[in-house]
Amino acid sequence: MTVRVPRASLTTKSGKSVFVTRSPEETEALGRRIARGLTVPGVVLLRGSLGTGKTTLARGIATGLGLEDSSLVNSPSFTLVNIYKAKHLIYHVDLYRLEGERDFRSVGIEDFFGEDGVTIVEWGERLPFPARSALAVDLDDAGGDTRVITVSKPIRGKHKSRK
Repeated sequence: MTVRVPRASLTTKSGKSVFVTRSPEETEALGRRIARGLTVPGVVLLRGSLGTGKTTLARGIATGLGLEDSSLVNSPSFTLVNIYKAKHLIYHVDLYRLEGERDFRSVGIEDFFGEDGVTIVEWGERLPFPARSALAVDLDDAGGDTRVITVSKPIRGKHKSRK
């Protein structure tokens, strides 16, 4: 089966690219395309409602970064962090169940956030500190399997946590 790799249908002056995917396979293919443009170390914030394809996009990013077995990529909702070994370490973080600064500190995200490898954060909008140099990806459900995915250029600068 041939999977269409989505092209940006719109690029704005603010550096945002908008893609439309029409299947989980296309969303995964877009993830592989996004991975090609990432720098290491890097951070990707996936933002969107439940069921919009954050884990599917994360799977594509991970395989695009060299993870050979895509079946290893599952939402870390209960484990909070999954670590995959590819060309570089991939930290797959899910912030859905975390509430308050104490929860975030217990995960230790600041220990690896932007330090080595690539950190993919599901529910990135819940991050309690600024994520400079992170690539922000917003996923919106457009009905059925169709997703509108907006990729924003990273804000330059060093990551600073609230300590």
